[in-house]
Amino acid sequence: MLKRSLLIVAALALVPSPASAQFYKDKTLTLLVNYAAGGNADTEARVYQRHLSKYIPGQPTVIIRNVAGAGGATAMNHLGLGIGLTNDGMTVGYFTMSATSSIIDDPVLKIKTTDFIPIVAAPGWNVVYARKDIVPGGYTKPSDFTRATNIFAGGYARATSHDTRLRLALEIMNLPYTMVTGFPGTAQINKAMLQNEVNFTGSSLPGFQTQAIPQIIEPGVGVVLFHHPVMGPDGKPQGNPSLLKQGMITFYDFLKQAFGKEPGGAKYDALFLMNDISTKMQRGVFLPKGSPAEAVRDLRQAFHAVEKDKDFIADYKRITGEDPDLVRAEEVERIFDRMRKVDPEVKKILKESVGVEG
Repeated sequence: MLKRSLLIVAALALVPSPASAQFYKDKTLTLLVNYAAGGNADTEARVYQRHLSKYIPGQPTVIIRNVAGAGGATAMNHLGLGIGLTNDGMTVGYFTMSATSSIIDDPVLKIKTTDFIPIVAAPGWNVVYARKDIVPGGYTKPSDFTRATNIFAGGYARATSHDTRLRLALEIMNLPYTMVTGFPGTAQINKAMLQNEVNFTGSSLPGFQTQAIPQIIEPGVGVVLFHHPVMGPDGKPQGNPSLLKQGMITFYDFLKQAFGKEPGGAKYDALFLMNDISTKMQRGVFLPKGSPAEAVRDLRQAFHAVEKDKDFIADYKRITGEDPDLVRAEEVERIFDRMRKVDPEVKKILKESVGVEG
């Protein structure tokens, strides 16, 4: 009799309670995106919106809320500080991350990203392109770019990794430039490029594939210059195989071809490190501190489940050209730890680039 009772108790312990299994039942989950509609993060978030619900117990309605501003910091501040939001698990941040902002303790960012509860993160590559007429007589090869003297770079906010990449790349090449920043998203920068208000910018793959290629590259208005590499296992620059196959060289090779020598120097090293972190955690999905454990559990499981959904994969690949590749929460924590331990010299260079004192 005792043995039978123990078996019943053990069996019941394996059955989740209705409340636990249905945390999101009849509820609405908001994906809070920190850039405008039509931008890179928004484009990706809408793919998740279409497929995520069926993998969340209770199958909630999933909606998008765009809160642009301050280079993505406004939405991050809203989530972290609870401005108009609560930590009830019903709002999850889908953020374009800026390693620069976190590394330099940007005063615009009122929270610490390391205080968020990580659900998943996603790597993403950044491609730099320009109008062909940025060079007198037109651009055809990397060495032509050294003659560019009238560069207007389009960005989002000084402390974003996007703007920092552009500034440091141009400074490494010792080229004069004017930074035109404050655009709410990729769509607006590309429109400005078509109108010749800016002539140099970069984009992660969603905006590059769905907007820059059909609107700027294919019509012959602009040309791809390079993509930013990551740090390989040997510490050397490593490009994206898919982009390399399409003839899009790395910034490392662009510099070698343009200047005929091995790239180096403090600014190059700072850009290489910052870009490595930014590429390996380009997007971050987070809940605010104090969110229910059930929400954390269900969302982590759902994101990793949808990552294997064939319809989601096809949809995601159509807009990025890449298969989805999510980073687990424990790896996000390791990236956070790496950001905390950035070399003081690198931090100093990034602060000087942004214009932050200290």
